[in-house]
Amino acid sequence: MKYFGTDGIRGIPNKLLTVEFTSKVGMSLSILNNKNVYIATDTRISKDMLKTAIISGILSMGMNAINVGILPTPALIYYSKLKQATGIIITASHNPYYDNGIKIVNKGNKLTNEEELKIESFIDNQIINKELIGIYKKQDIKLFYYNYLSKYLTKTNLKIVIDCANGSTYKTAPYIFNKITNKLLVLSNNPNGININNNCGSLYPQLLINTIKSLNYDIGFSFDGDGDRLLVVNNNGEIIDGDKILYLISLYLKSKNRLNNNTVVLSIMSNIGIINKLKENKINVIEANVGDKNIIEILNKNNLSLGGENSGHIIIPEILPTGDGLLTALLLIKIIEETNINLNTYFNNINYYPNKLINIKTNKNIINNKELISKINSIKNTLNNDCKIIVRPSGTEDLVRLLVMAKTKELVDKYSLELLNIISKINEESK
Repeated sequence: MKYFGTDGIRGIPNKLLTVEFTSKVGMSLSILNNKNVYIATDTRISKDMLKTAIISGILSMGMNAINVGILPTPALIYYSKLKQATGIIITASHNPYYDNGIKIVNKGNKLTNEEELKIESFIDNQIINKELIGIYKKQDIKLFYYNYLSKYLTKTNLKIVIDCANGSTYKTAPYIFNKITNKLLVLSNNPNGININNNCGSLYPQLLINTIKSLNYDIGFSFDGDGDRLLVVNNNGEIIDGDKILYLISLYLKSKNRLNNNTVVLSIMSNIGIINKLKENKINVIEANVGDKNIIEILNKNNLSLGGENSGHIIIPEILPTGDGLLTALLLIKIIEETNINLNTYFNNINYYPNKLINIKTNKNIINNKELISKINSIKNTLNNDCKIIVRPSGTEDLVRLLVMAKTKELVDKYSLELLNIISKINEESK
């Protein structure tokens, strides 16, 4: 793809995401053949510039643009599905404030590859031939989202902390959690345009960890900038990532005979220890490429009921065809209250493999380098394939991500360093 990554179009405003380019994206939505387009944003300072540009493009092609304001991505996706309309979310999710992006959904579903290619072609070759001009209006749709979540509310006496990442959940998450507990502490819910994901939220859990430990709260939930992923922290200040959340939910659904084909979909980044433990519990695992779009594709193709990524995207298709951090948190509260499990000890019997994820500023073509591939294969052979070594281009940032996972921290450190040295050598030789 020329513009689309793993989850929409990402870039820096006034660089890739110029007013002209963003307006063309708005115009290109005409290929989806929906009269109405609903537009939401997160809290970044660039949101209004990009929103105005994309709305102009929408209106110029005779479509109607409905501005629904700051809203979590899953809320907009839910409403897009409800209204069978096009949805646009202007967000860069967990990225810093100076990035932004455009997520596009069609009737509640992520775009197909064919639709993305058509949009890219339109952007590069658009021909305006419209006599009609669309109508613009504003609409508050939060009540629809609250009503959708209301069936998953479970009252609890737990002392709960939530970290809203100064992002798009800063209103919705406190509203919902105040309906289930009288003991709620809210962090990072004062967005100013540049503090989204800034030392807070699901990518920066230390704030949540410190708060829980110092104030002795029972559990914490941390969202990312657009609210489609979740990270959990228990009473001991230990992180419960997406892999562990999936493990817990899959065992719960299996106990209720609601885990279709006794199968869960994980990503290639998921921990080997989790995979082994799921198999011990007679739960099959399918590993998908990174990106919730790839998870959803496998879920739909195989009529499965649960999938997600260790980053905290958790997808239950019968409820919503996307990750929803707030929904996942509510489901966890329901499971805790119903089963009386202790999150401080629940995962103790899992042999969680140490791992290291390194972001590297380098040419993305390095993933095809023969020397690097040969080194990776050599390490895998040495470890009898009881490891994961993944080098992949980021779909959301100008980076290559290196994951090394093995039985011991010493092995992880050793082979991470060897691979970094190889990459440095390749970079020097290419200068």
